[in-house]
Amino acid sequence: RRELKTGDCATAMRGASLSGPTALSVLLLACSTRAHGLQLSLQDRVQPTRLGALRRPVGSAVAVGKVLRGGMTRMALFDSLGVAASTDASALLLGRDVACAVFCAVAAKFWVSFWSDLAVADRIDSKLSRKLIHTGSAPLFMLCWPLFSDAPTARILASAVPMIQIIRLYRASQATAPDAVDGRPGNEAALVKAISRSGERAEALGGPFLYTMVLFTATALGWRSPVAAAAVCQMAVGDGIADIFGRRYGKIKWPFSKSKSPVGSAAFVAGGFTSSVFFVALFHACGFTTLTASGTAPALLLVSLASAVVELLPSELADDNLSVPLFACAASALLLGSS
Repeated sequence: RRELKTGDCATAMRGASLSGPTALSVLLLACSTRAHGLQLSLQDRVQPTRLGALRRPVGSAVAVGKVLRGGMTRMALFDSLGVAASTDASALLLGRDVACAVFCAVAAKFWVSFWSDLAVADRIDSKLSRKLIHTGSAPLFMLCWPLFSDAPTARILASAVPMIQIIRLYRASQATAPDAVDGRPGNEAALVKAISRSGERAEALGGPFLYTMVLFTATALGWRSPVAAAAVCQMAVGDGIADIFGRRYGKIKWPFSKSKSPVGSAAFVAGGFTSSVFFVALFHACGFTTLTASGTAPALLLVSLASAVVELLPSELADDNLSVPLFACAASALLLGSS
């Protein structure tokens, strides 16, 4: 107790003979309370296998365990103890989330601009550039989710990133004249060439717009959820990898679909499944979910297989940027349960 009050957490761990998750629980609680200027103490005697009860304010160490298992955020921990975060701490969390949102927005613009410039300069095929943007944009954004805080405003600020892209796509589709400078396409023209099949501006409100809307919805409604991550991975990685590999290696086509091949479908399953398992593992490691990669692998494999079948549907029936994530979301929610 003395070492915790003076901030010597390492000495406190050794003095109490704690190890493993229990030691980490004490360390997490000590660091969190110090960060918020709280004066908390533990009982005089702490058993190696469990935490003692908190003296002031009254609470349960079970809450700390829930933090480690992903069942409770640090903000919820303080709420359960009847302690409110200070104004300064809230301002720090808000500043952190604003910085993360700005970083994600700048990185997204750089990612799209990089492949757009290559396509405009004819250094790579526009179809490949479009699919590389398609494959990488959503997963790279979800990789940044752990950078945000546990504050309620984090979800809102993160959702602003795909919303900015939605606005960009809308502006590009509504432009009436090419935005060229010195004979070179401007930002909007380059964006349209990179993301569209035909180069027509109206196409920006087709698949790319639906893709970004799905990412916005997944962020706003499925923040740090394995279900949302699995749905986005099927749409982005699965469909993107299927197109890249199918065009290059898919010489033999499906009898019922002349534009798609078994190679592409196999790549869809491999990409969608691998990326989904990765994000479940990441979210579990960050404490966002109790689901594990090994425990969800069979269900995610089924989701990827079924989503690959949905992707084979003719585009005239449904855009796969909408049909695939909707189906994957429903299947993941059914197989993985509520998260």
